[in-house]
Amino acid sequence: MQNLNRAFVIAMVGVVMSACSSEGGTGYSAPGYGTPTPSPATNSGAPTLTVMNFLNWCSVEINGGAPSTGATVSASVIPGSMATIVATPASSSFQIGTDPWFGVDQNDGGAAPGSDIGSGTSESSTAAVTVPESGTSQCVSVCCQEPGNGPIPCPATNPCL
Repeated sequence: MQNLNRAFVIAMVGVVMSACSSEGGTGYSAPGYGTPTPSPATNSGAPTLTVMNFLNWCSVEINGGAPSTGATVSASVIPGSMATIVATPASSSFQIGTDPWFGVDQNDGGAAPGSDIGSGTSESSTAAVTVPESGTSQCVSVCCQEPGNGPIPCPATNPCL
């Protein structure tokens, strides 16, 4: 019986030691970038950054990912990190407006300009958003516009709210 108890204790120590390991992306101590880790707040994986793309008029890229002209573009993000979002006009029919961003760090969530490069239909705009340590998912919006801002202007309030 004593040998059986000793074997049980040794097996349990092995299980506990492997569960507490920080190897790979399964723990909070040293996850690799791009390796999803459970969020303490949601406990369902990494939080999500969602970019609402007004009328699909922008091509949106999150943290160097593939560009998309979808109405919403999402990516998993690491809690406590800063995400970089780049928007370019989806076609030559559109351009970056004066304040195309809502929900980004540049203006405490209000309408904000990005860091723009180029001009007209070849312009790109870059903005950043800080993902809270709590692992709360974030929403940002961006609007490319028709030249001259008409006939449909970009929203004047944050569509994420």
